[in-house]
Amino acid sequence: MKGSKYQGYKAIDFLKDDDFLKWNLFRSEEDNAYWAKVMIDCPELKPLIDSAIELYDTQIRLNDYSLSPEQVRIYHDDFQYYIAQRRKRKTLTYWLSGAASVLLLLAVNQVFKPFVRQDSGLWDFVNTNLLPVDSASKDIQLYVSGDQLVTIEEKEADITYNTDSIQVTGKSLAEVNTTDYSRLIVPKGKRSKLTLSDGTTLHVNSGTKVVYPNRFMGDKREIYVNGEVFLDVTPNQKQPFIVRTDEITVRVMGTKFNVLAYEEDAGTQVVLASGAVRITSNEHSEKIDLTPSQLYDYKAGQASVTQVDVEKYISWIQGILYVEDERLDILMTRLSRYYGEDIIFDEGLINQKCTGKVDLKNDLGEVLNGLTFSFPIIVKQENGGYRVSTK
Repeated sequence: MKGSKYQGYKAIDFLKDDDFLKWNLFRSEEDNAYWAKVMIDCPELKPLIDSAIELYDTQIRLNDYSLSPEQVRIYHDDFQYYIAQRRKRKTLTYWLSGAASVLLLLAVNQVFKPFVRQDSGLWDFVNTNLLPVDSASKDIQLYVSGDQLVTIEEKEADITYNTDSIQVTGKSLAEVNTTDYSRLIVPKGKRSKLTLSDGTTLHVNSGTKVVYPNRFMGDKREIYVNGEVFLDVTPNQKQPFIVRTDEITVRVMGTKFNVLAYEEDAGTQVVLASGAVRITSNEHSEKIDLTPSQLYDYKAGQASVTQVDVEKYISWIQGILYVEDERLDILMTRLSRYYGEDIIFDEGLINQKCTGKVDLKNDLGEVLNGLTFSFPIIVKQENGGYRVSTK
C-alpha cells in the first residue's frame, strides 16, 4: 500500500517529506498520480494531506532565501529532464535521488524553515518555562520579564498592559519589556480581568494559567491558555488572534468566545458568543468553523458541535453558574476550583445529576447546604474544607 509509510503522520509531518514537497513544488503528472493513489489506498490520510497542502500554500513564506521565477522554471525543466532519463536508464536511480534532494534543499527546505520558526516562539517558551505554582500561595502570580514576580492579593484583580507599564487596579507595578512573555497564574478562589497590549480583554477564571507576549509582534497575536477564559478580541484583519491549548488551536480576527481547557478535565470546550472562530485539533489537524451560539466539544480525540444558550456558559463572569444534566461530582470539582476550598466527596455522587443555577456570590457553605434540599447528600465541614457524602 503506497500510503503505508505515512501512517502515523500529522499534517506538519508531510511538510518534512521530500516526496510531498516535490509534488507541491512541481505538480508533475507522475506525482499527481502517486498522491492520488495514496489517498485512495488510505482515505484517512486525505484530510491530513489537504491540511498540509493548505499550510504549504498559505503559511510558508520565502524569507531569507528565494528563487526567481526564471530559476524555478530552469530547475523544474532540469528536474523533469532527469525524470525522463530515469525511465530510459534505470541505473541513474540513486543519482537522481541525490539530484532531487539538492533541488529540494535549494528550493524547498529554505521555505520550510521560516514556517517552523513561525510557531516555535510561544510553544518553546511554554515548554521550557513550566508554569510554576506556589501551592501554599493564595495570591495571583504574575511573572513579567522572565522571573520577575508580582503577587496580587485582590480576589478579582484588574490587570492592564499599557505602552510602557503594567497596571493592577489602576496602580503601575512593573515596566514592560517588549521582547518577553508574561505568565499569569490565577489560583483557585481568585479571578482576574486581563487587558492585553492590543486592547483584547480576558476574564480569567479560577485555577487558570495564561501565557502571552507583553507586546504582539509580527503577523499574528498568540497566547496559551490552561484553564478557563472568556475573550473579547480586538479586531485586526492583518494580525489574527490565536489561542493555543494543549489539545486545540482557536484562530479568530475579532470576536467574543469562551475557552474551557483545564489540564485536569476530560475535554476542551469553546463556546462562541459573537463573530467567528476556526478551531484546529492539535492531534488530527481537523478544522471546524463555529458560528455564534455553537459549542465545540473535544473529548477523547473526537470533536462535536451543538447549538447552546451562550449565556449559560459565560455567566461565571457575573458570578452565576448554570448546570444542565451535570454530574454532581463534576459540579463539586467546579465549585472547589471557583471558591478555592477543598471538597471531598463520595464516589456515589457520580450517579446523581443536577440541573439549575448556582449563585456564586453566596459562600460555599451556603451553596452546598442548599444542595441538600434537592439531593440525598450530607455536608460537613472538615479540616478547613467540606466533606459531601451520600445518605
